Amino acid sequence: MPMIQISIPAGSLSAEKKAEMIRKVTDAAVEAEGIPGVRAHTWVHITEVPDGGWGMGGTAVTLAMMQGALAAGQ
Repeated sequence: MPMIQISIPAGSLSAEKKAEMIRKVTDAAVEAEGIPGVRAHTWVHITEVPDGGWGMGGTAVTLAMMQGALAAGQ
């Protein structure tokens, strides 16, 4: 029974996008396990991390910084 934990920046995904992520991650877990019945027992837990609650390289990282890095292709 897989338990998959995903952390995302708070406010970065709509409820619809979270539902889509849960569905796709569950699909991937079922495929990886190779047991169709595992779907009913697969948990996906999405945690929203408050802005500035991330850190990389000793620096607090905000959602705006992440979006800027993605836009710049970094």
